Amino acid sequence: MSFVSKKELETNLWELEIAVPAEDFSKATSQAYIKQRGRINVPGFRKGKAPRPIIEKLYGKEIFYEDALDSLLSNLLKDAYAESELDVIAQPFDLDANTDAAPENVTVTVKVWTKPVVTIAKYEGLEAEKEEVSVEDTDADAEIERRRERNARVISSENAAVEGDIAVIDFEGFLEGIPFEGGSAEKHELTLGAGQFIPGFEEQIIGHGAGEHIDVNVSFPEEYHAEELAGKPVVFKVFIHELKHKELPELDDEFAKDLGDYDTLAQLRDGVRAELLEQRQNHADEHFESNVLEALIDAVEGEIPPPMVEQQAKEQVKSMAENLQRQNLQLEVYLQYIGQTPEEFEQSQYPAAERRVRLELALEKIVELEAFEVTAEELEAEYAKIAEQYGIDAERVQKIIPEEDLKSSLKREKAINLVKDSAVAVPVKAHTEDEENGEDAE
Repeated sequence: MSFVSKKELETNLWELEIAVPAEDFSKATSQAYIKQRGRINVPGFRKGKAPRPIIEKLYGKEIFYEDALDSLLSNLLKDAYAESELDVIAQPFDLDANTDAAPENVTVTVKVWTKPVVTIAKYEGLEAEKEEVSVEDTDADAEIERRRERNARVISSENAAVEGDIAVIDFEGFLEGIPFEGGSAEKHELTLGAGQFIPGFEEQIIGHGAGEHIDVNVSFPEEYHAEELAGKPVVFKVFIHELKHKELPELDDEFAKDLGDYDTLAQLRDGVRAELLEQRQNHADEHFESNVLEALIDAVEGEIPPPMVEQQAKEQVKSMAENLQRQNLQLEVYLQYIGQTPEEFEQSQYPAAERRVRLELALEKIVELEAFEVTAEELEAEYAKIAEQYGIDAERVQKIIPEEDLKSSLKREKAINLVKDSAVAVPVKAHTEDEENGEDAE
């Protein structure tokens, strides 16, 4: 038995005293001598040939203690954790070995963080805001117009440019008669009136036709990101290659038939209204579930050890990096863009990380309190569901996902469903400007 004693230093932080069995320490010290002797110089002996007593007399008996303890520590800690009944969540730190004592009395003290014990004030019948959804006639009409836009034909125009036209242009910008960097392009498609270019540019294209060369005189905004151009008047030399405009389909029964299983425009309106209502209802349901889980987090009582928050923050940063990589963007580049160091960015994740940890601890607690179990049928059905989702054999899924991991996931889902299904929806209250900015109203 290696465990000697434990002492709680603060909430979730413990100091363990561990005894090193004399026989194990003696063997480990001998192995350390065999491992190190080839690297130790002893006058009168070839490397690796000096007897252990001579080395210890010359350098001190403790010369092999550090290596000996390192080789024993993993098993010593494992046994001590089990014997002390502490649920340790992170690597031990502040290790101190008492090697001044006789070899048969060597002890080690370490500090460890343990998993917190949390309580939940309430997890059934939680109140959470839920938005009432509806769809007005104007909403349906606006969506139909968007679909008309998507189905529009783009055709060349021989007329002078008007707002809404697409102008295909070459342009080059000059500051005090000298071209400036980033101020030119060829055959750029510019939708007039869309506000893509600096104020005044698009308006000066209107009224001109294909084949014309024009000078566009504008000034960059005072807050423009390029300091050398901010607030400066410039001239763009522009050539209009082509003008195009969109031709929208007629808003009639034929248009409705083209869009799907509709025979009339009235049926299309009813279908669009139903689609929008379903979308908004799903969105409201998702927000309600999120609000319910936030209420659950607020009901959790207990101190969270720093290592749990730090680890969760690191996982969030890793997830962010993976998402950016899927968009062909590196995290380092993103951090440069937002002006943060990696350390600052990780620190910024801490508040969300702590809430995530509290949520997971709450769900674990609910699983424990409700004594949720997973039946063989539920497990088999979930394996089959995953297999179908990824198009692979169920037996292969079982090899990839251990049974205990899947059981834990299903129990967690049961806890979420219990909290969500018992929650009480309340109307969304009006929030003051201070509250929306994260400030408490007095």
